[in-house]
Amino acid sequence: MKVIVAVIVCLSSFSRAQTAEDIMSSVRQVAALQGPQDLNGVIRKGAKKTPITLFLRGKDIQFALNGGAERFHLRFNEGNQQLRELIGGESRPFPDAKIVAPIANTDASYEDLALKFLYWPKPRIVGQEKLEGQDCWRLHVVNPEKTGRYREVSVWVTKKQRALLRVVGYGPRPNRLAIKQFEITKLMRAGGVFTVRTMKVTAFDENNRANGITYIEFDKPKRKAR
Repeated sequence: MKVIVAVIVCLSSFSRAQTAEDIMSSVRQVAALQGPQDLNGVIRKGAKKTPITLFLRGKDIQFALNGGAERFHLRFNEGNQQLRELIGGESRPFPDAKIVAPIANTDASYEDLALKFLYWPKPRIVGQEKLEGQDCWRLHVVNPEKTGRYREVSVWVTKKQRALLRVVGYGPRPNRLAIKQFEITKLMRAGGVFTVRTMKVTAFDENNRANGITYIEFDKPKRKAR
């Protein structure tokens, strides 16, 4: 799990990142830079598919499930971000318990879909690795809040494109067990930038064995008629 939006990635026109915050910022920024756009897709587990639409509206990232039957959004304010739900046209704070709830009995939760952890402050570079044949930075960031399942996450970002490639979310120390892994398995180019086409979400049990796999898949946007 740039959003998913966060999974949208920068092209070479961005200046070369030098710090952990620069790298994370370059992964996040494109959503705000590319202007209004809608992405349609599904959350899929096995044969079951749940329709999803992602609305990119500058700093306000909106999500609609099942044709709009359920809506929520990630709102950005100065120095922080907040997940909110839309009920009857009104925006309300997202219930803490619901943030970690699975969407349509899949392995993806609401915080996963929003990739809320990419906006946590004070990331740091902890290493450099080759992943899927690409040179990557490995970053680490700690949850500043008491909400959500993950106490900290590791993030792999490609050096060449500033592309989010993998995220692993961990539980509390001292065990620090891996809870979920997010892998960007396919990208697509749309509107001059690369964005996620397929994300694989793997949930782990207490023995670090995969006990659930869900895919988040988006269709390539259709060109608007002039």
